[in-house]
Amino acid sequence: MVSPYAYLGIVALVFGLFVLFMKSQIRRIVSVKEAKEIEASLPSSELTRDLKEFDITMIGIGAMIGAGIFVLTGIAAGIAGPALLLVFLFNAIFTTFTAMVYAELGSAMPESGGGYLWVKSGLQNNFQSYISGMMNLFADVAAASLYSLGFASYVMLLANEAGWGTTDSIIVYKLVAIFAIVLFALLNFWGSSEMGKIGNIITSTKIVIIIVFILSGLWVILKEPVRLDEFSPIFPEGAISVVVAMGLTFIAFEGYEIIVQTGEEVENPSRSIPRAIFRSILWVVPIYLFVAIAALGGISEIDSSTPSWMVLGDLGEEGLAHAAKAFMPFGVTLLLFGGLVSTLSALNATIYASTRVAFAMGRDKFLPDPISRVNKWRRTPHWSVFGVAIFVMIISISLPIEDVAAAAGVMFILLFLQVDISLFFIRSKYGSRLIYGYKMPLYPLIPIIGIISKLGVVIFMIIHYPTAIFGVIVWISVSTLYWFLVARKDFINKPVSSNIGEFLRKEV
Repeated sequence: MVSPYAYLGIVALVFGLFVLFMKSQIRRIVSVKEAKEIEASLPSSELTRDLKEFDITMIGIGAMIGAGIFVLTGIAAGIAGPALLLVFLFNAIFTTFTAMVYAELGSAMPESGGGYLWVKSGLQNNFQSYISGMMNLFADVAAASLYSLGFASYVMLLANEAGWGTTDSIIVYKLVAIFAIVLFALLNFWGSSEMGKIGNIITSTKIVIIIVFILSGLWVILKEPVRLDEFSPIFPEGAISVVVAMGLTFIAFEGYEIIVQTGEEVENPSRSIPRAIFRSILWVVPIYLFVAIAALGGISEIDSSTPSWMVLGDLGEEGLAHAAKAFMPFGVTLLLFGGLVSTLSALNATIYASTRVAFAMGRDKFLPDPISRVNKWRRTPHWSVFGVAIFVMIISISLPIEDVAAAAGVMFILLFLQVDISLFFIRSKYGSRLIYGYKMPLYPLIPIIGIISKLGVVIFMIIHYPTAIFGVIVWISVSTLYWFLVARKDFINKPVSSNIGEFLRKEV
């Protein structure tokens, strides 16, 4: 049996190597001067470049430190036990393989739509392009639904703590989620600059609260080192439980997909996008690891026969709040506030990403034309915003929180698989004609590892989350039906419309 000290030491060593690798990738990104020269050659955009590199980094962090940490930590602990640290660490490593693909393509083709547009440019198939876009849209919308439900869970828990009466009503729970969706849909309509400023404030606030949580938990563990016994055995539910929990929490690391959606609204995108992707991951991974350590060690009762991972699992989405109550100053109040702002910032980021995907698909005629219209007053895709808001509401009302998380995770994995595959075609067809702000090393090994790892996670998701898989199948089926009955008629005998040519070096 591996001792807790050896286990934590191994995690620390692997994390250290991970940090060194990520820093080496940041050094591969073009300089500010080169980025400005590249920006001058980019095609004009209907949207405004109001966002800074810091803004989109915070958007990525806000998306990743949302329901993944405040809502899913307890649920994942109940599945994987002390191996929760490995769940977060392996997810970070595996998702980095695709994050590198996003950093490369996002630096070369910065445009609203992200992965959907790259699949279209790489695979050059109208139906495949359409399906990838619908997967992207569903993944972002499901993530937004998860965060709205996470927000509602924390509001209900706060109401219970305050003794406000009938707070266990499922109707009230769903109405709170709908309120949050409407609020941030209006914020996204108002403008990306305003959205970015509000998002920065929210994200900064929750990072401070999480740091207080971590320091409080670590202090308790240092005072009573016997609590480290909670980290042994590492696999109380078997090693396979790690893969199952990875599938559930995979959504916690999809912030880079949202970052690339800002391609038409960020300054110096060839530099800002890859730097924001790598920096956001570097911020988030240690936060997740230390939160897991603090929760597992801090919530434990020394004289209790029930292990802390089981306690967290029984508490589910409220696990982190109860852990804070055990060891954190003003624990429940502060953690609940952190959970509220955390889920709101993630909701803000995912609604933003959803609307940009829908906007790009409307512009390509895959969705009805109004979706691509830009409001003349606010210069935002208003019909896209309102349509996405309704879609998010439908999912929030229809499914329980764990199935929403699993469905979003599966759809993101399927989307990322298509993006990984598209990279091979883009490099083959366009080679050095694209102007890259970042280009990954070890090609084609990196995307191949990404593809294999994601296929493994999907297989286990199919086995353990049948309801979520059913929802995914229904969405793909409905999307396919819409294609053949409505959208396809506009693309018969027409080549794939890709504006990748606008990003290529001009032939001399």
